[in-house]
Amino acid sequence: MLDELMNLVKEATGNAVNNAPDVSNEHSDAIAQEATHSIMDELKGAISGGGLSSVVNMLRGNETNAAGNSTTQNILGNLTSKLTEKFGLSPDTAQSLGSSIIPSVLGKLTGKINDPNDSSVNLDSAIGSLTGGKLSNISSMLDKNGDGKVDLSDAMSLLGGNSSNSSEGDGLLNKLKNLF
Repeated sequence: MLDELMNLVKEATGNAVNNAPDVSNEHSDAIAQEATHSIMDELKGAISGGGLSSVVNMLRGNETNAAGNSTTQNILGNLTSKLTEKFGLSPDTAQSLGSSIIPSVLGKLTGKINDPNDSSVNLDSAIGSLTGGKLSNISSMLDKNGDGKVDLSDAMSLLGGNSSNSSEGDGLLNKLKNLF
């Protein structure tokens, strides 16, 4: 996933830098690296902080306002700070540049993950990259009812075992109940 992400970031950064008169083209590759690190670091942080389902839903394209969600805003804030510090850009220029790069990259990454004709990256490989390979087959693990979203009904299915894809008694609560 990292290679695919870097390619998307380089493309978006090149376009954004070309359209930003206050930013030197010679910094394009370094800005792309900072953007890639900001995206990866924030997604990893969101997952380790308990936001796995939020990241999964964002990468699946299930969020109606992915550009406005807290993870995206954190990525943008992180990148803005780095661009201001490392390249001496004004906060407004750095914010504008980041706003041109981050939503574009996340949108294209989400599109690739959800395109059945594009095998370059999928949800499982993306989450695997973000967790150091600790989570594999995340799609079926979290989406208990098979509707393509990770939501409350999946949590209820996991806890109670009452989804259409599970047999009665296979939920966590039912298994715990049988211990007593």
